[in-house]
Amino acid sequence: MRVHAVVTQANGVISVTLQAQFVGDPNDLTDKQKIAAFGDPLVNIAGSFIDPNSVSSPPFSFQFPQTEQYVGVTTQMSGFTARFMEVLPQAPSQPGFPPPMQGPLDCITPNPSEAASAWAFIIGAAGTGRIAQAMAALRMQMLTPAIPDQTI
Repeated sequence: MRVHAVVTQANGVISVTLQAQFVGDPNDLTDKQKIAAFGDPLVNIAGSFIDPNSVSSPPFSFQFPQTEQYVGVTTQMSGFTARFMEVLPQAPSQPGFPPPMQGPLDCITPNPSEAASAWAFIIGAAGTGRIAQAMAALRMQMLTPAIPDQTI
């Protein structure tokens, strides 16, 4: 499985959506069978984060207002977008428009670019990321074996 990040930027807001893709890896067939048997593995894409590649002291950290947002890796994750910004975007100055509000996956941080990169790495890093941990737990599940009839 490959995790692909779709990154866009508009008006000072960096938006990142992660997409899990089956691309013909050796584990794909077994993963699909286990997902069918046990359900899509869940991963928390919200909460507090510390950039594992930060060189500053203390390390660069950031957080979302929501501490937990569990999503199915293959069925739901691509429907959630994390947004990283220094301040909330300004509301139109026309009457009747509500003031901007911080959403559950809106991260206000002094360094949106570093936060976006660190978030995508922490969620999707091969071997150590949150998705990799969820997939490892899925792969440890035992499928019911097919036991053939025997003639005695």
